[in-house]
Amino acid sequence: MHYSFCAFHDDMSAHAVFGMVLSSDTGMTSNADPLPDIRFRQAKSDDLDALCDIENRSFDVDRLNRRAFKRFIGSETARLTVAEIGGGTVVGYALVIFRRNVALARLYSMAVLPDQRGQGIGRALIAQAEELSLDFGAPILRLEVSQKNPDAIALFAANGYREFALYPDYYPDHSNALRMEKVLVPNAMRLPSPIHFYHQTLPFTCGPAALMMAMNALDQDIELDRNLEIALWREATTIFMTSGHGGCGPLGLALAAHKRGFDAEVLSSRDGPLFVDTVRKPKNREVVELVHYDFARQAADAGIPVTTGPFGVAEIEERTKQGKMALVLISQYRIYGDKIPHWVVVSGFDDRFVYISDPDIGEDHEPFTGSDCLSVPILRQEFDLMARYGRDKLQAAVFIDKKAG
Repeated sequence: MHYSFCAFHDDMSAHAVFGMVLSSDTGMTSNADPLPDIRFRQAKSDDLDALCDIENRSFDVDRLNRRAFKRFIGSETARLTVAEIGGGTVVGYALVIFRRNVALARLYSMAVLPDQRGQGIGRALIAQAEELSLDFGAPILRLEVSQKNPDAIALFAANGYREFALYPDYYPDHSNALRMEKVLVPNAMRLPSPIHFYHQTLPFTCGPAALMMAMNALDQDIELDRNLEIALWREATTIFMTSGHGGCGPLGLALAAHKRGFDAEVLSSRDGPLFVDTVRKPKNREVVELVHYDFARQAADAGIPVTTGPFGVAEIEERTKQGKMALVLISQYRIYGDKIPHWVVVSGFDDRFVYISDPDIGEDHEPFTGSDCLSVPILRQEFDLMARYGRDKLQAAVFIDKKAG
């Protein structure tokens, strides 16, 4: 009746996955309370030796190292809980990671010493992870588990987790990873249907990546590949930004969608070129303005509606209810702490959340995968603040739909 928790870690690629191996005896999957002398607390530096020992005795490959544990202990966006017994012997841990202002957390890793399994410690650690998620303001908890572990899947299912995605060939042994999640406040939300995820491959191609996901959601014959990503960027770029290559503006993205047979509409709080104030060199500013007004002329010739003025979540939601896909410009500051404009796809709404699919999965050292960026719930009021960039509270959105007929 013993079970073990197995996590595969890869700090170099930052694509950690969570798996679990159970014995064929599933009698331990009940909601029985753990032994009275098991206590839970947040990990501290003094626990590093014990954590590394648990890791080494639990996993043969892809172990979290001492440096990684130390980083997570000091992280503002991670919670590392340890289980201890007797006089303070640490026998297990659970690691949950978060993103700022995102209502989603990830159960990144979990382990229990082999000689302490079968006592309910694992189930209790899951419960601790859920409480930490709620404390952080994240009412959805996600994890990965090997498709080859039906007992583990059954355990999570019995604890309210549901399957929502599959990653083929995800583990080192080439087995598939099943993505599962639990809505910790189930009456507060309902998840929308997911769209196919595409990760931007360059720092300045969030707009093309978002547009690709939106077009594919309307027409699955649209292939999500890098050739299309770069082609869209070349068509829609504003040429220059503060430094380096330019990103894509709403008019350019709308024109690119129109060229491929989609109806397009633009909302913008500014009547004129966006981000021109961030371009340092006067000659570069002239080019940005030239590109903008050329895009504006092309949009008018194509009959693309462009509405100027402030707007909010209600206007975005209204158009999505009509079946349109929405690309919205946000500030990454409220998610990553970077003052960078960024395009995302809005994939759904409910009474509390706006769900976005974000083409940026984060830096290489962040242990997030594409599914962590797919239909990510963000509180409506928080999204309304995100969708206003810079001191001028710049707003922009592009809506695309299939052409009639």
